[in-house]
Amino acid sequence: MKIKHTALLLAFVLACGTITTSCSSSDNTVQEDTLTSREVDFSKIGLKYTTPESWQEYTKSNNIYPYSYEEDYSLENIRYNYITPEDWKTIAKSSTGGENISLDDYLYPICEIVIAQTENESQLYNSGLYKMFSKRKLVAENNGIGYYLFYDYVGSTRAMGDDNIDVYDKICEGVTELSDSFVITDFDTDSYIESKYAEKNTVTFSSETMDGESMDSSIFKDYDLTLVFIWATYLHPDADNLADLQQAYEHAQELGNVNVIGVCIDTPLAKLDNSEETQKNVETAKFLLEDSGTKFPMLRLDTNLADFVKSKFESIPSFVMVDKNGVVRGGYHTGLYTGDRYCEFIDAMVEKYVTNPDENTAVDETVDVPSSNETPQQ
Repeated sequence: MKIKHTALLLAFVLACGTITTSCSSSDNTVQEDTLTSREVDFSKIGLKYTTPESWQEYTKSNNIYPYSYEEDYSLENIRYNYITPEDWKTIAKSSTGGENISLDDYLYPICEIVIAQTENESQLYNSGLYKMFSKRKLVAENNGIGYYLFYDYVGSTRAMGDDNIDVYDKICEGVTELSDSFVITDFDTDSYIESKYAEKNTVTFSSETMDGESMDSSIFKDYDLTLVFIWATYLHPDADNLADLQQAYEHAQELGNVNVIGVCIDTPLAKLDNSEETQKNVETAKFLLEDSGTKFPMLRLDTNLADFVKSKFESIPSFVMVDKNGVVRGGYHTGLYTGDRYCEFIDAMVEKYVTNPDENTAVDETVDVPSSNETPQQ
């Protein structure tokens, strides 16, 4: 079942603090100190380079505007852009006036460095970079990591005016010097990929159960694995499988090293929303939990859980399995399953991540929920 608009909006508001500004990091790009230095050190991913001497006056005046970001296919994307002096004045004036502007509208790409696993080259090929730049090359490769450079922007630059076009073209001439300065070093690829995955896929919370018992994500450390079930009162009765989750919880209790925790997305903490509707939902949740014989803890929504739900799920019921550190293992799952299917999934996860862990398992590898004769409801 699709997450109800009101619940999704609530999750968005709790996660972002407002519905008038974006939470996307790409819309709130900030220059990094690392990138505004001429000697750029990304040794954490095996790359050091020196920006051209001819760029320095434009970097100091912020007319060269670099930033870094990540895509699913990459470890790091580093883009260098040009902003005209006139556009900087427009941006400053708009900011002073309290206007909400998009910096992307004023950026003219110069080049982009992409650090990615060579096995993801097909994903890189299908990215928008091949349409944004007419030239690209693999500058270096080391231990399965490729260091790519995209340049020669194909978009229109006419709006910046002839004088700025001359400056922009002069800056672009330094791209070859940039790539010639690349110094590639070894780094622990597996540890880096794991740390970046954990940054984006860790469940944290400081909340309370429907009965008012305080609970936070430190509880994950008490178990090898924890199944986190995403639920809402409005699922009842059409897609409500609390009894099936209770069966999974009882199985987890028998194993001893696995736990089950629920999250009810339409019951935010009182300090976040103590409206009459929320209070009613809490009472409804308590009734449904008791009526289904549910014994596992059901959490109310805090800001961290709201952000997690908003960013990871489009429909519920859904669930994930996390390890002792709250890092998601085995992928993200949506649908309605029987208790037996949940139990079989738990067994498969214990086998894969606890009993016989495989060092070659990808950090983001998905473990399928065992199939059955039923069709999961999406």
